[in-house]
Amino acid sequence: MQLKTYAITTILIFIVTACYCQTSEVVFGNYLHKRIEREYIYFSPTNLPINSPLIVVLHGFTGNAETIMDYSKFNTLAKANNFAVVYPQGTKDKKSNTFWNVGYDFHADIKTDDVDFIVKLVDHLQKKYLLSAQNIFLTGMSNGGEMCYLLACRHPDIFSAIAPVAGMMLDGFFNDCDTNNTMPIFATFGTNDVITNYDGDPNNKDGWGAYQSIPYTIDFWANALNCSSVNIDTLPNKSLKDSSFILREQYLNAKTKKQVLFYKVINGGHDWPGAWGNMDINLSDDIWSFFKQYKK
Repeated sequence: MQLKTYAITTILIFIVTACYCQTSEVVFGNYLHKRIEREYIYFSPTNLPINSPLIVVLHGFTGNAETIMDYSKFNTLAKANNFAVVYPQGTKDKKSNTFWNVGYDFHADIKTDDVDFIVKLVDHLQKKYLLSAQNIFLTGMSNGGEMCYLLACRHPDIFSAIAPVAGMMLDGFFNDCDTNNTMPIFATFGTNDVITNYDGDPNNKDGWGAYQSIPYTIDFWANALNCSSVNIDTLPNKSLKDSSFILREQYLNAKTKKQVLFYKVINGGHDWPGAWGNMDINLSDDIWSFFKQYKK
């Protein structure tokens, strides 16, 4: 009887695994969240092993899931490194601009709960595609980068590391941020960004909402991680045509091995290096290299 039970169990496991492995590579999905039909693009390499990592990639203000999928090229990285990617789609505001609700001043009357949407979507995909619950990573551009910070503050237990690009932290983030279980952070920002100010906007002149400087934000997370050492160097200036170069600042907690890595793009703009702007690096490659250090 025990042998028979074992054989049946083995067959069932084989069937479940086989069905999972036949999942198509790209899925344009829908998820009902608080009575709103939300959209996302899910990418999975063929025959992705069970318990593989998931990277969540968030587009910027006025952007969309398909565009950031195209320029970030995380699908190519996923094929080479055995992880899944999801590109959630934001909703539209009253001016028909796609966005993530991080608390901009001009979105004060909008109640869309994007934090809960992303958390619930991650849980849904973990269960549906048998992904790892311990290796969930998060990156995003601009407004998507700001959502990375907000999720790190609100749900530090869910994500293993985040990598915000060209994003800032509104003042309200600091007032409601759980730093008891802070994850490693890899931030990228250009010093000549004309959309989000490197030096901050504490008086809200631009109308997004008050926010502190990028160095202030980096210091906040370095202190939260109790980083005791700082290493600063310059990455090779491979492209002389982009008029920019990158200072690499690493703030490290030698005991926990957690770090805040900051790519300070000197003369850089509101860019995703490697896609446009600075071309010394392929930022998506560097983000994955950072994330995989913290796979469990």
